[in-house]
Amino acid sequence: MLQQRHRSAAPATTAPATSATATAAPATTAPATTAPGTKAPVALLLGAAAPHRHPGEAAANSTLLETWSSGVRTWVLDRAELLAARGPEARILSDEATGLDSVDADACVAWARDRQAAGRRFDLVLGLREDVQLAAADLAAALHLPGNHPDAVRRVQDTGARLAALAAGGFLVDEDPDRAPEGTAFTAVGAFVSGRPHVFLLAVPTEDGWEPATGEGSQALAAEAAAAVLHLGLCFGVFRVDLRATDRGIAVSDVRLTLEAPGLQAHLARTLPCVELFNLVYDDALGRTAALPATPLAPAAEPPTPSTVPPFVLLAGEPEGAAAEPHICRGTD
Repeated sequence: MLQQRHRSAAPATTAPATSATATAAPATTAPATTAPGTKAPVALLLGAAAPHRHPGEAAANSTLLETWSSGVRTWVLDRAELLAARGPEARILSDEATGLDSVDADACVAWARDRQAAGRRFDLVLGLREDVQLAAADLAAALHLPGNHPDAVRRVQDTGARLAALAAGGFLVDEDPDRAPEGTAFTAVGAFVSGRPHVFLLAVPTEDGWEPATGEGSQALAAEAAAAVLHLGLCFGVFRVDLRATDRGIAVSDVRLTLEAPGLQAHLARTLPCVELFNLVYDDALGRTAALPATPLAPAAEPPTPSTVPPFVLLAGEPEGAAAEPHICRGTD
């Protein structure tokens, strides 16, 4: 069970809209404020709203609960209709909320700068859905807060660029969509601490959910997952890597920047109840010194030097293709 840190109740608040694209969300009851004379850090959570009884509601509430228990105040940015459809637990666990398209990086940056100009402070940014990761990276960069570089997020979320970058780095990848997957599937789950990835869970997807992975190959799979996220240029937040153990070796199938998978976060809570991945991210972003809550499955690899982080790969195959799709290419031919 998460241990609640001391925060007293506060009156209901409503986050005002400060740009044409932002609309005020319904009033939310703030679960807490800090004691007089203290200043709690504030986390901007993009994409943290999930409708009541939606499959993603439990994961969103679990993330909010970890934030609440860590003494961090939350300001949720998400579409107004999603905020309005939240259940009572999400409303209680979030301190403030603003209706804003959290996929729109420009709108998020403009809104945050308006709030800063009005005297509000933000200490960290985190995206909780895959579709908001680029906006979260852009927002963190604009506010000079820890986060993944936007180029790295683009690379990870573009399947062709991700596979090409991994293959160029010597990783075995599942790159033929017409070929049936081979080998046993695994999912590695972890978080970055001081720029180093730590894998805490290796699970096997089943028809009924997830099962813990066992066997001598677990450390090799975890190490391959850690090496893959580093090679792609990631350095912040949580991550999920899908792998396959094949006769040819360990193949990397997918890399995600969230724990979005049915039942995965619940499986993590059951299997490793002492591990709160988002609290690790918050503590890391805020410069808090804390021991890891559990021994990772494999030693975390050292972050690569900037010169070894792969450039964004030109998917079109010819330099001329970059003009049509500038978001896909960054200076390679």
